[in-house]
Amino acid sequence: MQRSARKLSLLLVLLVLVGLIAPTSATAVRTIGLSTGTFDFSVAAGKGGTGEVVVMNNGDENLSVLIYAANQKVDASGAISYEVPNRDDQGVQYNPALWLQIKIGKQTQTVGNTPYIELTPGEQVPVSFEMLVPQGTPPGDHQVLIFFEMRSDATGAEGEATPQVSGRVGARISVRVEGEIVEKIDVRPFATRGFILGKTLPYTFVLLNEGNIDKPFSAKLTLLDSNLGEVLSSNVTTDSVVYAGTNIEFSDVLRTQKQLIGKYTMRLEIEYPREGSDVNIPETLKLDKTVWIVPLWLAIAVVVVVGLALILASYKQSVHSAERRIEKKRQEREARRTLVHNEADYFRVDRDDNLGS
Repeated sequence: MQRSARKLSLLLVLLVLVGLIAPTSATAVRTIGLSTGTFDFSVAAGKGGTGEVVVMNNGDENLSVLIYAANQKVDASGAISYEVPNRDDQGVQYNPALWLQIKIGKQTQTVGNTPYIELTPGEQVPVSFEMLVPQGTPPGDHQVLIFFEMRSDATGAEGEATPQVSGRVGARISVRVEGEIVEKIDVRPFATRGFILGKTLPYTFVLLNEGNIDKPFSAKLTLLDSNLGEVLSSNVTTDSVVYAGTNIEFSDVLRTQKQLIGKYTMRLEIEYPREGSDVNIPETLKLDKTVWIVPLWLAIAVVVVVGLALILASYKQSVHSAERRIEKKRQEREARRTLVHNEADYFRVDRDDNLGS
């Protein structure tokens, strides 16, 4: 027994030593970096500009990096996506990714029509671009991104290597085409429920940019009492952008710490800088909605009271109906008895007359 215990102890010690001595496998790090992330241009149609960004392999293994330009797209709710341009979609004036000519400071290979480069750990490669705005491009703001996308080869179903995306970073190029500037911000709609039960106040609003320039903005919601005193407030967003010709939607709830009751005002305030203003005073959109807040327990109590009142009224109505039916039957019986009595009197009088004759 003691010999078996000693063998087991020796085995455990050997396992611990092997775990300490054996080298642990290091996890590979795959990251890329950029020297800059934004470029801003303000040019007339027919003019352009240039820029350069350096892409770096900040990891510890070789990388294959795809390089391409993409247009920014914004859907009806404000969600942003990026699309590689298609020359057949629309005119080049509305396809800012086609305004760029990208030059890569290293020999490239291609996957489909997209160029890519190989980067060793620590390697840096300059990527320059020339931007030319086509003649006839309408004035306003446009967004385009140059993406640097890591790819890795994975084995497909038939044993062939297929490219797989494993992460990307982008440099944003903002282009303002000079000309007539249209600045038009609106909220449509701003909605909440007029009757609120409990402590949760839902809201929805859509901010529309019907102009041709991008607008940074902040949004704040405030709940005011009947004297317009602030009850609570919430910063919906403090650093967002609604892009030219698009809109962005917000939906959430305000939650009160304590239960409120009565009439309140939900106020939405949108602040954004006015174009060309030298005064640091933002433009403000202000919209109010009236809400009535009722505690849930009070609503339940009202429902119970109303329900009991309806039940009592129904009971009284049924009792009254039963009494009317009883009274009607009594009157019918009384009428029948009166009729029988009258007939009996009639026959008795007639018999007496016959006897007298």
